[in-house]
Amino acid sequence: MIGLLKLSNYIVIPDPNTLIIKEFKSILDADKSKKKEKAMKEFSFIYYMCDHNSPFSTYEDKEKEKEILNSLGIDWKIGGKVKAAMNKYLELSETSAVKLLKAAKESVIKLEKYFKDIDLTLVDDNGRPIFHAKDLVANLSKMGSVIEGLSKLEEQVKKEEQINMHLRGGIEVNKYSK
Repeated sequence: MIGLLKLSNYIVIPDPNTLIIKEFKSILDADKSKKKEKAMKEFSFIYYMCDHNSPFSTYEDKEKEKEILNSLGIDWKIGGKVKAAMNKYLELSETSAVKLLKAAKESVIKLEKYFKDIDLTLVDDNGRPIFHAKDLVANLSKMGSVIEGLSKLEEQVKKEEQINMHLRGGIEVNKYSK
């Protein structure tokens, strides 16, 4: 994975190589201010929306967007340049393993919603329960293996990223470098 945008001391910083990519350069060029504050907020938005390491990665997309905009204090509409940069970010940074990890996290969000919303008192038109307690208990008993599988997948993605960071520029990266 290419480190297009990095989180360092709670600040999203674009890699210098990122700024030569037209979708990212157009965001920087559009901000005519000296400190490029709007561009930095837009880069932050892109990172928080698209990166699997984002602290917002456990949110559903619509909720995630709202939370990120609120957290960053963005009160303007996200434009086409940001959307194009988001698409480019995903294109360049998502490996097959990262795509699988994101899909797994989305599935966990759906499972969480299922467990929150299940109502064992609901009955169908014939008075039979729609949900059965034994099915709920069986599903709950399997949650440990779901979490374990997700943790293993996250670890594999981290290893893949470390290998790619090592191959990039000949700089050796260890688990303490992030």
